[in-house]
Amino acid sequence: MKIIDFEKKGNVVRFYLGADDCEDYGGDDWNDRPYEHNAEKVDDRYIKGHRDILFPFEFVVLEPCDGTTNSRWCKDDMKAKKVPCIIALQVNPDDPPWYWDEFDNVSQSEYVKRFYFGDKMEPGQEIYE
Repeated sequence: MKIIDFEKKGNVVRFYLGADDCEDYGGDDWNDRPYEHNAEKVDDRYIKGHRDILFPFEFVVLEPCDGTTNSRWCKDDMKAKKVPCIIALQVNPDDPPWYWDEFDNVSQSEYVKRFYFGDKMEPGQEIYE
């Protein structure tokens, strides 16, 4: 299975999973920017499972709209792997907290774990370590 959509609540992310061979998945307004104000969840017919990941308190978990009023991304951009849907990074407590609130500030760090649409993933739950 592979990631075809996501929902984030704090440090918990639900990744919606689809069949590996499914290429035509999508949802309403996936081509509209900004995705956070327009795009709906992937159509239910494509969802074959999900995986919930809880990231520890020391991590910052961001999606492309974090730190901006209107992101420059649509979900079709995520599907095309132009941008990860989720990034996670263990925060250095000595850094200023405002730095970690913006996706664009953090996304290029070599220490970031990036999750893209199309990444292989199996259903279940886990605590990220």
